[in-house]
Amino acid sequence: MKAVPQQWMTRQVLAEAGVDPFEVWVVYVGLGGTGEGLLVDGYLSGLLPAPRTDRDLISRAVNVLVEERPDTGGHAPLRGDPAWQGAEAFGSYPGSDVVPADLIRPLVSASAADDLRLESLERAGLLRGGSRRQLDAVTAEAARRFPGCASSLALATRRHHVVTSAAGSIGQADAQEAFFCHRTIDGPGPFIVTDALHDPRVSSDPLVVGEPHLRFYAGYPVLGPGGWRIGSLCVVADRPRGFSLADARSLRILAASVQGLIGV
Repeated sequence: MKAVPQQWMTRQVLAEAGVDPFEVWVVYVGLGGTGEGLLVDGYLSGLLPAPRTDRDLISRAVNVLVEERPDTGGHAPLRGDPAWQGAEAFGSYPGSDVVPADLIRPLVSASAADDLRLESLERAGLLRGGSRRQLDAVTAEAARRFPGCASSLALATRRHHVVTSAAGSIGQADAQEAFFCHRTIDGPGPFIVTDALHDPRVSSDPLVVGEPHLRFYAGYPVLGPGGWRIGSLCVVADRPRGFSLADARSLRILAASVQGLIGV
């Protein structure tokens, strides 16, 4: 999933206005769009990319519906908007997945950035337990796709990392630990350790030298409204393990499925 700024900004406007994605699809078709409802719904859920022309049509459809709601504001960006052109240029570097949070973070203090991240976590609603069954299905699928591994979803509050779903176990330790998820949440992207004993970043960590003798960790960030990193979906094992391109794709898709449960 390519989380481009236009997609995240459009999703945020949609959430603030309380617009139904199905309504967006109806208007999108009326504006000349030819994509199926799955394309529009997947794009607005953050699960699917969309061609450039469709992104603009979806934004225009959102704006039509927002304008019908007098108590709401906001504007879903079009590629021709000056503000959007600046974001597009910022995000044009090869391999860059720039989202609005990445644009805002350098401009505010660390405490202000953390406040915005915590607001994103609250809006995501994942700590309220309403999606527990679906989250458990995701972590169970992660454990199935990575044989011999446990899986967990950790969300970062102001002072703690709260594991909201877990599947599997490692030796004597249950997967209710957050493991290295803070490194995933605080870092620029996925955090991968194939053999912790020989990785200087973590080789002296208590979870490596002691129980549960962690050896393998792969975590992918989960983004909340506005693109803030609110959590990490990870798979872990007490034995070294390789991490292939296919593994990277699987973990990314699973993290995107968690984001699909966020109503933005």
